[in-house]
Amino acid sequence: MRKLRLSLSVACVIVGAGFGAPALAQEASLSQQDCEALAGFELLVDAIELETTGGVVDSATWMETDSHGTYCEVMGSINPVDPQAWPILWQANLPTKWNGKAIQYGGGGYNGTIPNTLRHVQLGLTTTATPLAQGYVTFGGDSGHPPESGGGAAFARNHEALVNYGYAHIGKTFDAMTTVAEQAYGEAADLVYFSGGSTGGREGLTAAMRWPDSYDGVITYYPSAHFMGLRLWGVALADAIYSDDSAGWFPPELVDTIAERAIELCDPLDGAEDGLVSNPAACRAVSSSIVDDLRCPEGQEDETCLNQTQIDRVIGVYHEGYSLPYELGGLSEYPGYNSLEGVVMNIGTQAEFINPPPSGPNAHHVNRAFQFTTNFVDTSEDFDLLAFDIQSPGEHQERLVELAEIIGATETDLSDFSNSGGKIIWIHGTDDPSITPWSSVALVDRIRDDMGDEAVDEFLRFYVVPGLAHGGGRFSPEIDTLAALDNWVENGVPPAGMIMVDGTDSETRGRTRPVCEYPAFPMYSGDGDINEASSYHCATE
Repeated sequence: MRKLRLSLSVACVIVGAGFGAPALAQEASLSQQDCEALAGFELLVDAIELETTGGVVDSATWMETDSHGTYCEVMGSINPVDPQAWPILWQANLPTKWNGKAIQYGGGGYNGTIPNTLRHVQLGLTTTATPLAQGYVTFGGDSGHPPESGGGAAFARNHEALVNYGYAHIGKTFDAMTTVAEQAYGEAADLVYFSGGSTGGREGLTAAMRWPDSYDGVITYYPSAHFMGLRLWGVALADAIYSDDSAGWFPPELVDTIAERAIELCDPLDGAEDGLVSNPAACRAVSSSIVDDLRCPEGQEDETCLNQTQIDRVIGVYHEGYSLPYELGGLSEYPGYNSLEGVVMNIGTQAEFINPPPSGPNAHHVNRAFQFTTNFVDTSEDFDLLAFDIQSPGEHQERLVELAEIIGATETDLSDFSNSGGKIIWIHGTDDPSITPWSSVALVDRIRDDMGDEAVDEFLRFYVVPGLAHGGGRFSPEIDTLAALDNWVENGVPPAGMIMVDGTDSETRGRTRPVCEYPAFPMYSGDGDINEASSYHCATE
């Protein structure tokens, strides 16, 4: 049994009940009367580990559904200390028959809304019952501020809201759920998992790093773990594209040509022409030829080819990333994207830089970088994004380092989490245009360097999925990661032989591939249906 941070009065006994479905010896149950009695239940200050002024259950509603069974929908709020900050709004769904386990759902972007706690876990197998229907308590919070239009992040100007977004809301929402679950069922959750992608993926890793005794397992998809590196990459891209009267910008038609040629060049490297670049490492060894082919002939300058400024600036930053002369959360580099391996670069639809830069006309990452720098770093009215030098940030360097400690999830020693029995399934996609998969590769490599392969293999499995973008993509996988994680935590059986199903809304929907542990990738075996996982094996070259 895991040790929870709160002093909970009643223990649960777990017995094995087959793959992915262990249950309480006697399931805890919940009646409609028990549910409705939760309305108005007060969360005392000492029920939440981090500083708050308490909280309350705002409503408790009895729900009878076909998809999720009968459950109690609990909506609550956790009050801030700073009267200028916002409460954390949260939701917990309590099934009538509880299996003794809970799943916390992560958010996305700059958060501001409660995640959908009724759905499957991130990119989970939709042909199975939802976690709530399986008997899990499912819960999540809005991270402590209201939503903002256009990807805004003005909330970060309030320090408590910033800290809540960075990490504190995760623990506070966990404490609220455990207190309410014990009040409802008379016993505590024995196992708690976390599932999320992007910001939610970062939150899952944060949960494991900051509260290793509270969480038993994490499913993290394309996490923004190196949040600072990602946002400063957007600053570097802004400089590359828009400085010197947008000397680095080139039109969408040329962007599309680069991606199309990359697919054509590298699709066959896995043995099957299936529209996927499954071996981006091998593709990187040859993809520079695309730039050579599209380089402007001497004396030619037009929109049908790439000039040297565009190659050095934009292609360079996009494909290779950058390095800094200082560290942020232990990291000084942010690697580039698979922009010459099939990922479509986003450099905006127009050359003109608009202040503030809108996503679409200007590059999406530049918009996000602007929101970050003007709300997290420098709130002065005369801040100039294009004049912000990430290599030599001057007075801002101390602030950047401070933010990395608040928001980043880049710790490399997860011994406490592993020693408590925690497990992590970590997945990133080759086609991610939002967070480069190489950032996950770099962090996992650092964890291995710090802890050693044998220790890491005890608690972590890392997969790079061909065709997966930032959700969706040319191959939008559905994987039964929850069953795999549960079986690993409960029965000590590591994930093996997982199969992913393509959930894209296209003619390829339903095709399957093996899920290969990095650095392996699905290689076509030479015969058999290219749409069937049985025709592939996991290869490293």
